[in-house]
Amino acid sequence: MRIMTSNIWGDYFGNPVDAREDGLAETYAKYAPDVLGVQEATKGWYESRLFRTLAEEYELVGTERTGYMNFVPLFYKKRFRLLAKGYEYHLSTDDISKGITWAVLRDPADGNRTLAFCNTHFWWKGGPVEDLIRASNAKQLSELMKYLNGRFSCPVFAFGDFNCYRQSIAFDVMRGNGVIDLYNIAESRTEVCSHHGNPVLGTDGRYHGARAVKAVEC
Repeated sequence: MRIMTSNIWGDYFGNPVDAREDGLAETYAKYAPDVLGVQEATKGWYESRLFRTLAEEYELVGTERTGYMNFVPLFYKKRFRLLAKGYEYHLSTDDISKGITWAVLRDPADGNRTLAFCNTHFWWKGGPVEDLIRASNAKQLSELMKYLNGRFSCPVFAFGDFNCYRQSIAFDVMRGNGVIDLYNIAESRTEVCSHHGNPVLGTDGRYHGARAVKAVEC
């Protein structure tokens, strides 16, 4: 089972989708995740060649909600059977792009094992007050995970853009609610966190990101 989370950087800042979709398509093809959660999926992304390409191998959980787009859709390989799905807006935020999309899947290729997945995007601003908003996001996510675990009697995996480090109030809230940080038990892991600046448009017409350098524990 391979799970990937990917903030695809919504086209809010004059950063067009078509200049970046090929790079993302190459990345997804290289790692071939079974389940893929993306964040900042704007209307431009839903109409992109990337999403059409993904549709060849993946089903999409990205239902529209009360007139606006789901910014945190989830893709899963077509071999899975979808048992249930849903979406929750992060109630403590004032940003329609922040929420949780979830899906419960059964894998016929693995003895019909059932697994649940939550893709999320936490609040983004920095500061003590903003940390408390992320803590509220974490509480809402933890409660959803408990619900799915109890209803379907299966493991629940959560991933996304948490907009905070592992040593933060939000992660303390999740750990306090029984969520296990997979970094601590992974057989293979990196010592560098995923925090990096926005990609920069190059002379070749494509966006290029810088390698993350901060330690994972910062």
